[in-house]
Amino acid sequence: MAEDAEISLEAGDNDVPTLSLGEAGYNGLRVLGGEIMEECSHELRWPHAMKTFKRMEKDGAIAPALAYVEMMISRVDWYVTIPEGYEEELKDKAIFMRQVMNDMEHDFKSFIKQAVSFNRYGFAPVEKVYRYRYKDKGSQYNDGLIGIRKLALRSQDSIDSWKFTNKGRDLAGLYQCINIPSNRGVGDYQEIVKDYSDTGNYKFIPRKKFMLFRNNPIKNNPEGQSPLVGCWSAWKYKTAYQESEAISVAQDSNGFKVLYLPPQYMTADASEENKAVFEHYKTILKNMHQAKESGLILPLITDDSNNKMFEFEIKSVTGQKSYDTNAIIQRYTSEILTALFADFLTLGSNGSGSFSLAESKISTVEMAIQSKLDEIKSQLNFDLAKQLFQLNGWSTEVMPEWTYGEIGKVSLDEISKFIQRTAAVGLVPKAPKVINWIMDQANIPYKVDESLSVEELSKQLTPETSRSGDGMVEGMSNGTGSSDGSSGDSSTSNNENT
Repeated sequence: MAEDAEISLEAGDNDVPTLSLGEAGYNGLRVLGGEIMEECSHELRWPHAMKTFKRMEKDGAIAPALAYVEMMISRVDWYVTIPEGYEEELKDKAIFMRQVMNDMEHDFKSFIKQAVSFNRYGFAPVEKVYRYRYKDKGSQYNDGLIGIRKLALRSQDSIDSWKFTNKGRDLAGLYQCINIPSNRGVGDYQEIVKDYSDTGNYKFIPRKKFMLFRNNPIKNNPEGQSPLVGCWSAWKYKTAYQESEAISVAQDSNGFKVLYLPPQYMTADASEENKAVFEHYKTILKNMHQAKESGLILPLITDDSNNKMFEFEIKSVTGQKSYDTNAIIQRYTSEILTALFADFLTLGSNGSGSFSLAESKISTVEMAIQSKLDEIKSQLNFDLAKQLFQLNGWSTEVMPEWTYGEIGKVSLDEISKFIQRTAAVGLVPKAPKVINWIMDQANIPYKVDESLSVEELSKQLTPETSRSGDGMVEGMSNGTGSSDGSSGDSSTSNNENT
């Protein structure tokens, strides 16, 4: 609040204890050659983790879970607010911040969609590119202030390593692999050798030049932690069982192929000609399994007992298994969705679940989404807005801030229940502002004149037809009159009250 902006305190006369005011410990982050070595699994350690995450995000269970969270984040509206008590003082700067949102080479929503990739990969470095606001430089304005040209994501798979200072306590910047599109042929490429010089194939971006969005930054890890790490083990097993199931189906439908050959073709001391025949028939079986060959021609050769020396048959491998592969896959799918806070996506698909259960689970998802929106908001205000004000020479003591709107819109059914129940006991005033708010919730293009008196407003409103509040006013359970409730509470039979 405004009265808390300044305090009139000064140092006291008591003895001051001897204590170091600086840092004594360390983050404990394991770094080797600029690479973070916190993860014990090689597949989840950067930069190898990028390949793992890209394979995982193609999974049929993971893809919609990630898309849902990112879609919900990207659809939230953003606007500028002014701290209470500073409305007049910061009005023009708030307008400036609103202008900045619409004066970039891309729209603000595009930036949010790029930044929210930290939900997928654990982190997202976004470079801040500024410019003077002149129309000949592409700006809509011509006031000479410093605005934003673009907020550009530096793709996670191009980040090679990190640079730290202060004995590993502070992040100084990152090294990005330069990947410039080229029209050269494949044969024109040469071996890439890491070169961190100014003219090399790696570019150093200082920390003050980029915002760093992170998910769960334990130990102040610049790479954060991807939500995919929590479901990696379940994904591996699920993928393995899916492959096993596919192989089983192929074998069950095509049968297990058996080819009988004379033993002299398969012995270790067979002649070169016989070994070549054996390898030839192995290739034939492989091609038949892959449906590359439609048939097989065998020589009609018999032994002294008139038995065929070459014989081919297909054996059925169908039968009852001791485990249900589909149930195992469903189990791991459920674990994956739970780890990603998206298990509500499967409610009803297996005949279970309810509306109330889905509603509670969606509330949990919205809490997770809110934490990610808070991360975006924090970087926008603490990093981008603060630096933008400093570049323009303005005070950063009190600033307007970017904030986000509602994550999920309450349904009209829930709003109507709330209004009916509160109005029934006289808790909703019949005022023009209240009526206009109700109109806004239903997107009704009509506004009541807010200068109307209560009497004038009552003439415009539809006469009351519901008597749902009479029972609450005069008694129960009969609903009206002077009932004292001695006949029981019939309201418990109303499902809307449960």
